[in-house]
Amino acid sequence: MDRTRHNMGVFLSAYLSARCRVGQPREPKVTASFSLIPTSTVDSGHEAEQILIQQEEAREEFDYLHKLFIRGYATIQHPFKPDITERRKKIFYDRFISGYSVYVAAQRSNISEDLVSQELSKAMIQFTSALELVIFR
Repeated sequence: MDRTRHNMGVFLSAYLSARCRVGQPREPKVTASFSLIPTSTVDSGHEAEQILIQQEEAREEFDYLHKLFIRGYATIQHPFKPDITERRKKIFYDRFISGYSVYVAAQRSNISEDLVSQELSKAMIQFTSALELVIFR
């Protein structure tokens, strides 16, 4: 589990920094039900040619990482209960994207810290399985 968590951390670090390099906000935008909102494609205006070339290279990396993030985030599900799916996505977002502590994530979801840890483990396994980042022993 530690190696899997490390792999996910490496992926999320690369993804979030790629978002910043292309001028997107660090945290992906989500709806009230924690569905992802598509990224903005607004260009930054009249800039020097070198900056545009660097931004284009960064954009390719971002597009690739964003597609992977969407694939992983979409797999965070509960098979029968959509309210648990929403809660699981919210906990994942709060902990790994926003960086809130387990205590704060529990307070924001009105659940116990133990349940946050359980849901977080399930969400992490679902996310990393979709991206083939899981390390088996």
